[in-house]
Amino acid sequence: MDVVSVGTLTDGTLPVVLRGEVEFTNAARIRETISAAIAGERPAAVRVDMSEVAFLDSSGVGVLVDAMKAAWEVGASFAVVEPTPRVYDQLRIAGLLDVFGLS
Repeated sequence: MDVVSVGTLTDGTLPVVLRGEVEFTNAARIRETISAAIAGERPAAVRVDMSEVAFLDSSGVGVLVDAMKAAWEVGASFAVVEPTPRVYDQLRIAGLLDVFGLS
């Protein structure tokens, strides 16, 4: 399975699923995939499911921040949903729980 998949726009929400390791070796590709989907679909909301992410480094955190900015540029809300405990801790340490709707 690919590390990133973008689902079909449903009721204005663009679902994105991340899997495995989200880190520096694949960050650029993930960023491009998500940004292109947001620009093309212009959703009202973007939801990134992280329930299958085993590892997230600072590059992966940057991907999420960039995806949030891309969503905001088209007027969409942005949220991270179902982070694994490890991902949740990384986002807590980065001070991004509130920003990503996890508090």
